[in-house]
Amino acid sequence: MVLEAFLFGASGLIIGSFVNVLILREGKRDLMGRSACPSCRTVLKVVDLVPVFSFVYLGGACRYCKNRISLQYPLVEIGTALLFVLVGLSPLPIELKILGVLIMALFVAITVYDIYHTVIPDVWSYAAGVVAFVYGLLAMEEASQITYVVLGALATATPLFSLWLVSRGKWMGLGDVKLAFTIGFLLGPIAGPFAILCAFIIGAVVSVCILLPLPVLLAYAEKIGITPLSRGAPRFTMESEVPFGPFLIASCILVWQLNVYGISIPFLP
Repeated sequence: MVLEAFLFGASGLIIGSFVNVLILREGKRDLMGRSACPSCRTVLKVVDLVPVFSFVYLGGACRYCKNRISLQYPLVEIGTALLFVLVGLSPLPIELKILGVLIMALFVAITVYDIYHTVIPDVWSYAAGVVAFVYGLLAMEEASQITYVVLGALATATPLFSLWLVSRGKWMGLGDVKLAFTIGFLLGPIAGPFAILCAFIIGAVVSVCILLPLPVLLAYAEKIGITPLSRGAPRFTMESEVPFGPFLIASCILVWQLNVYGISIPFLP
């Protein structure tokens, strides 16, 4: 178990580093080419790119220009590693673990990108949907259960699609509807809609507990010299457009992993 945790955790750190590249280059440049400091544009060396270690070793600043490095880098790497360990230590067969960590990596990328840009790239949604569909089929153990997997996606996405249709996109983005298909493939027609309900609850709690005092907290952090996640970090207020994708993903991971670990969920059979 310790070896599995180490292997999945180390893999998560490496993949998390790639996820950072994916997030930062989406819509701007391709994934090929050397990484460079976003401030001074100096091409980084290997020692500057070791997940988490480089951030700590360099004191959270660029070796060359001394500008602060965004906390996004280590947070994404650590978050991805923890999710990989969560999947790796589960009782799933190895093929489902591989699919599971792929889904987790995409979930991390979608979450961070949606927070910054309030949009989910279609290619990431489609990739997550395909992987989740295969996961759902293998988890059911019978190819004839494809109807159940498809029904799960439809039952999960229909409520969000209805909100999007009625509001003409004002209440719900179409990207969230696409993400709901992935959730349905993973969780099925009962747990999927339940995860959607949980996402609304999580969103309400976060909005009350965090978003209301957030401007004050950010102002205080900057006053004492703590740099926000990045210079482009969003400033949320009650009038802000709050991305719903992160709440959907948090709820999905919670329900999914409780089910995987055999922990019973109230109200679900």
